[in-house]
Amino acid sequence: MKPFTKGLDSETQFLVALGSAVASGCIPCLERISGMARSENIDEKKMRAAAIIGQFVKDQPASHMKAKADELLGTHLQAAQNQVDCPLESEAPKSAEEVAESAAETACGCS
Repeated sequence: MKPFTKGLDSETQFLVALGSAVASGCIPCLERISGMARSENIDEKKMRAAAIIGQFVKDQPASHMKAKADELLGTHLQAAQNQVDCPLESEAPKSAEEVAESAAETACGCS
C-alpha cells in the first residue's frame, strides 16, 4: 500500500485505520483493512491491540451515557447485562418501564 501521508509509516497507518474501522463499526472496512494489513505482514498482536483500542474508544460514550442516565433518572443501566436480542424484535416486547424494572430487579434487588 502506498502511504496515505508522509507523516506516518505504512504500518502505523494500517493500525490507525484498523482501530478506526472498529470504532466506527464498519465491518466492510475492517474486513478490507485487516486483509490488506495481513498482506503487508503487519504483526497480528499489533492488529489485535489496534482493534481493542478502537473498541475501547467506541464504548466510552455509551458507558458515560449509562452513568449519566443512572445518575439523572435512577436507572440501573451500568449494572444491567448486555441485551442479546433487540427489544423491538423479541417475541414478547416489553415496555420501557418493564425493561427498566427488570434491569433494576436483576441488578440490585431494589423495587
